[in-house]
This record gives sequence, structure tokens and C-alpha cells, in this order.
Amino acid sequence: MRTRLATAGLPCLMTVARLHGTPSTRALRAIEGIRDHLLMTSNMELSALPSLEPEAMAAGITSIDADPEWRERILRGMTLVAMFDGEPSREALELLERTAKAFRVDAAPVISYRHVMHDRQALVRLDLVRRSFVRDAARATLRDGGLPMLAATLKVLSGHRDDSTLKRFQSLNDYPSGSFGKAYADFIRINQFSFPGDVGGPPVPVFRHDCCHVLGGYGTTAAEEGGVVGFQAGFERLDPFDVLMFAMAEFELGIGASPFIPGEFGQLDPDRVFAGLEHGSHVKTDLIRDIDPWDHFADPLEMVRERFAIPARGRDPEYPQTCGASSQD
Repeated sequence: MRTRLATAGLPCLMTVARLHGTPSTRALRAIEGIRDHLLMTSNMELSALPSLEPEAMAAGITSIDADPEWRERILRGMTLVAMFDGEPSREALELLERTAKAFRVDAAPVISYRHVMHDRQALVRLDLVRRSFVRDAARATLRDGGLPMLAATLKVLSGHRDDSTLKRFQSLNDYPSGSFGKAYADFIRINQFSFPGDVGGPPVPVFRHDCCHVLGGYGTTAAEEGGVVGFQAGFERLDPFDVLMFAMAEFELGIGASPFIPGEFGQLDPDRVFAGLEHGSHVKTDLIRDIDPWDHFADPLEMVRERFAIPARGRDPEYPQTCGASSQD
């Protein structure tokens, strides 16, 4: 089935990559990442694939599986390839619009591309808050911590320290070696971050994302951030495109989706993004929405990974040189 879907879907991605002639290196790396990690067809030669009109794309995909989910996935993939290809173009937008119409699927990814092309950064940020993992992290924090945690979050966002929250997180420094909680504290130390509750520290909901770094084994370079967001896209009960768009906006398009770090251009590793997506697809629990990390911090990290069916990533995490550490278990 994967081979047949790859035969129908990869030409769609190559059609986008060839819009301006020879495919760019980054567009090709994105397609290779989808081919190798999601479709598992690394032996398929991309240069031999044809370019297709949207109607032919739709007919080919539908002949294999009429479920619109597959056409939706391929439209998302085409949109991501277009974003990796460089400066958004009217030609790419037109192709994506025609494809969404031929596929008869939700054109939300195309709308995101249009916003990027027209430099509507405020709309992109609004979409990310509304549809990305940030919303679920905030809701889970309120669920597990109640109004006191909401108050602590608002206090930090206003530039003030919340001592009770800070002391609770600092207590993780004293957790047993090898525990999930100690690994989280080490992650904060290695990266020279501040704990939630401290002035300059992240709002409490962000710690759920940082826990994904620890559980999945991801570092904090821009390429690793793309990998961990891909990891989250694999297990979250959200549209994976919406989750990946957070990383695309922050580290590829320079939009600055997060208020805590400036946007960067062209810093994602496309292969790492899609390898992360495949990695996260094995996890059977939404680690952002469905667990309270405090319920598991005292347990050994490897036990927690086994509990949530998190497989070994297969590569060491990478950190910026300023962190003074090259790897962490």
C-alpha cells in the first residue's frame, strides 16, 4: 500500500518542486524526508517521477484509496514542500489552489501559504495559537493545576516571579539520578534556561513541550526543534500540518511564532522534521494533552518512555555550542 501511495503521491510533491525549474536542495530534502520516513520507499528515484496536473494527481490517488484523508495529506505535503522551496510564489499558490479544488478537500494549508506569501504574519500567528499544540498545552495546564497555575502563568507573563511555582520546579534538581524529573532539570541546566515561575522563564504550559524534548531525546538547536515538533505532530490529536507550521514559522520562514525567541530563516533540517513525525507516530498517548508530567517525574526516565511506547530515537540530541554540552540521554 505504501509503495502504491508513494507512486501516486511523490509526483505531486515533485510537481511543486519543479515549478521554477530544477528543484531546490531544500525542497528535495523535504520530499526525501517524506519518502524515506513516512512512505518508507527510499529506493524510489525522485528524478524519474513525472510532473502532473491536479486532476491527474486526484485521479491517481483516488484510484488507490478513495478516502479523502490521503488527498488531504498530500496537499499538506505539497504545501510544506512549497514553503521549503524558498520565497513563496504566486505560481505555487495557484498550483496549490487548483490542487485543493481538484482534490475536493479542506484548503486550510493553502490559506496558510497565502498568508505567508502576503506577509500576513499576524494572521499566521493567530492561526498557530488557535490550531497548534500551544492551545492544548494551556488547556492541560489549567486542567491539572487549576486557577493557581493560571494565576502563576499570568504572573510570569507580566514579568514577575511566582515563588511557589519556581520552588516546585527547582525541587526537581534533587530528584534521583536517572529519573524523568532529574532529566528535565538537567535539560534546563544544560540549556541555561530558567525554570517556569522565574523571571525570564517560560510560561508554565511550555514545560510540556520541554518534556517532549526529554522524553523523545531531542536537543535545542533549530534543527532539533524542528525534530521535536515533528515528534509532537506524530502523536498529537491535531492536524500534523498545524503542528509543523509552528516550527516552519519559527525556524524556516522567520515569522517568530513564539514570543520568547526571534524567528529564523532556513534553519530547519527537513529530514529531521519528517523523521521526528515518524518517531512520534509510534507513541500511543498525547504527551502534551493527556498526561501531567508531575505524575511521572519521580519514575526512571526509561520506564516512562516504555510506559508511553516511546521508541529510541536512534541519534543523540544536539545543543547549541553555548550550552556547553553535546549530548544528553
